[in-house]
Amino acid sequence: MKYSISICCLAFLSNTLFCQNPDYVLNSKKFRSPPTAVDISPDKKWILTGLEDGTLDLLDSKTLELELEVKEAGTAAIYDIEMSPKMDVIFIASRNRIILYDTSGNHITSWPFHKNTIWSMDINNTGDYMISTEVNKTFQLIDIYEGKIEQSMRAHDDITLAVAFSPDGKTIASGSNDKKVFLWDAETKEVTDEFYGLSDDIYDLAFSPDGKLIAACSKDKTVRIWRIADHKLLHLIKGHQDIVLEIEFSPNGKYLLSASADQAIKLWDVSSGEQLYAYLENEAAVTDIEFLPDGNSFVSVCMDGYLKKWAIHPEIFVLKYYPKEYEKELIGNPIFLPRQKGEKKDTFEKRLEEARSEKEKIISKYYIRYLEHKPE
Repeated sequence: MKYSISICCLAFLSNTLFCQNPDYVLNSKKFRSPPTAVDISPDKKWILTGLEDGTLDLLDSKTLELELEVKEAGTAAIYDIEMSPKMDVIFIASRNRIILYDTSGNHITSWPFHKNTIWSMDINNTGDYMISTEVNKTFQLIDIYEGKIEQSMRAHDDITLAVAFSPDGKTIASGSNDKKVFLWDAETKEVTDEFYGLSDDIYDLAFSPDGKLIAACSKDKTVRIWRIADHKLLHLIKGHQDIVLEIEFSPNGKYLLSASADQAIKLWDVSSGEQLYAYLENEAAVTDIEFLPDGNSFVSVCMDGYLKKWAIHPEIFVLKYYPKEYEKELIGNPIFLPRQKGEKKDTFEKRLEEARSEKEKIISKYYIRYLEHKPE
């Protein structure tokens, strides 16, 4: 009997007392064409979205309301999108062109620097240089304000799809289908470091915010995190069931997100390599992810047609590290019981509000404990 009451109570809590739905979706927007790329403006006000049909949309980052739409901004699907640190130019990658727009949606120019489909781009911290890849062994270092190729970067033995600037802009990382990660000196344009170990094509790279770690994700369904100083592989992260397409460090460097063709987004603890949570409310491959600057939320785009804004809710950490204590407090308090026989609707609704408030207090208590003494 006690077991059945517990199950009933937990089902009630799961269905009615979450501030978000069970997967913590804060907001979502459905597009007529699947979104394929996403970025956050430097001032945090806009979410820049590129669609499969070549449309460029600028959304309010809080409400997801459409602020600007440029139809046929790209000649085909937009595979990557970036905004300059000075917020004067939006760059989209579509087919073999990098196309530039101002923030009013006016076309500035197009760069014909690639012969094949462009896969990814990144801009350095000052906004002076861009790196871009195509389905080719070579990637390009571009002088943005001169509008010309500074240097074609050649060292890999196979197609190079992944590139990233370090936070200070002094180092460039590149990842290739040759299963290698190279680090380049951005000034000399020479390879300074090499990282090995992946067993298949590399799709994305990310530096930690302090520039001390480099992470790579692969067709082999894994994510690897290395410490750059001594080349030590800190974590070989497994858990996805298909290609890992995108990775992103949190602003504080404590967490890593991974997005996969298996439809899942996973949150990982960088220090331990443990999975903290799996966001599963997607119905197709997740093609891009971006942390919002607060570090407590992120956005994703998915081939099911949705852009979603997700919470990294404190309850995630409570459920991970204090599940028994949390469950005991919820089950032990009659305020969390389902509506009782004979209980009036207004009485139940009042209790429901009190239960929500009490639940948040319990979560807060254990989350503070987590922050003060993070379990090893």
